Amino acid sequence: MDNASAQDHGTEVFEAFRQRAAEVLDIDVTLVTPDARLGETLHADSVDLIEIAGLLERQFGIELEDRELYDLETVRDFVELIVRKRR
Repeated sequence: MDNASAQDHGTEVFEAFRQRAAEVLDIDVTLVTPDARLGETLHADSVDLIEIAGLLERQFGIELEDRELYDLETVRDFVELIVRKRR
């Protein structure tokens, strides 16, 4: 996958994550930025992350292990994980 294609996938995944996170966390979508910290900024707990992951798994036809979510700190980390899984 070339850089332009990877960037397009990243943008698509980010927008999907942004919408799902805003829905699950009941927050304004503008708070969901690439550098937003999942716990500290967005106040997402492990149950929230698993719910968001499940929605994105179905949307993108991927499988994420719960343990893969534990070390994610930012929205960017989450998006990059999904982009890697889609390859």
